[in-house]
Amino acid sequence: MVIYLVGDSELSKELYIKEYLKGKDVEYHKIFADDDGKIEELKNAGVSLGLFSSAKVYDLVDFDEWSKSEKKQFQSLDLSGNWVTVFVRTEKVGKEVTRIPGKVEILTFEKPKEWEEDKWLNFVKDVASKIGVTCHEEVAKSIFKFTGPDEYAILAELEKLQIYAGEHPTPQDVEQIVFKRTISKLDEFCFALSEQNYSIAKNMLHEICNNYEPIIISYTVSKHFIELFNIVVHAPKKPDYKWPDVANLSKELGILSPRVARFLGFAFKDSKYKPVNHVLFYSPKLLKNVIEYLYFIDRRVKLSEDVKILLGLFISKLESGEFAKAFEEQNKQEQVED
Repeated sequence: MVIYLVGDSELSKELYIKEYLKGKDVEYHKIFADDDGKIEELKNAGVSLGLFSSAKVYDLVDFDEWSKSEKKQFQSLDLSGNWVTVFVRTEKVGKEVTRIPGKVEILTFEKPKEWEEDKWLNFVKDVASKIGVTCHEEVAKSIFKFTGPDEYAILAELEKLQIYAGEHPTPQDVEQIVFKRTISKLDEFCFALSEQNYSIAKNMLHEICNNYEPIIISYTVSKHFIELFNIVVHAPKKPDYKWPDVANLSKELGILSPRVARFLGFAFKDSKYKPVNHVLFYSPKLLKNVIEYLYFIDRRVKLSEDVKILLGLFISKLESGEFAKAFEEQNKQEQVED
């Protein structure tokens, strides 16, 4: 059986597959576009089920990246056996899908348009229910006010509420935990990385990996450095920043002002952190190297590799200056080419 998961909501597809797998005795395999032998593996899976084998579920996570030839080969496979289920994550499907041998289902997962607030509130409540959190209308409104139309940010805040407030958060919990805890444990871990407090980051790593889903960790760390990249690109480079600088940049980039302030080394009177002006330490090219590596980590996490090991290696690379060295090598190469 082939099930096409169509649309632009990657989170909804992820949660649907998790729900489908719950309680089933199956072998689950993720397949990526650059995996060798993927067609042959799927072909063999569709032929028969061994005497002592479990049913198999395949998850084609980036089918849109497959070549036309590979897609055509896949669509000719007979995957009608009841022992094999193939999920195909894609933006859209064509008429050729109806010609695939065996049973085919098409399920659509679309994010609401950015301006459709009522639909986003329903989206918040739906995601909450899928992770075991009861989310009433006022709670959903409070969360959405903080996250905006960002599906993974919504999941991250719901996870945070679940940890600190349990399965029945109130609007007051949102006020205390989401708004006043704009810097969560995971955020503190990210700032420990970017502020070069590597010993703190190493000490936090075990707790972070125990308290958060791997995909949330990789998403949050990536988002942190992408925000830093945008700030480094747009902020004028200077040793000190005033509040108007923070406010203007926050409005321009759509990044929460407490985060912008910390990136710029601006400290509030009651700040518990030592201000570090990131703009003085990072360049766009260096951050591109960091972000590219974080994309690699995200990919490996989606392949079910150990996020703790991956992040431990990432910290070592940051601490050794490897990304800066890569930046220097790029500069030398560009000078040679010039």
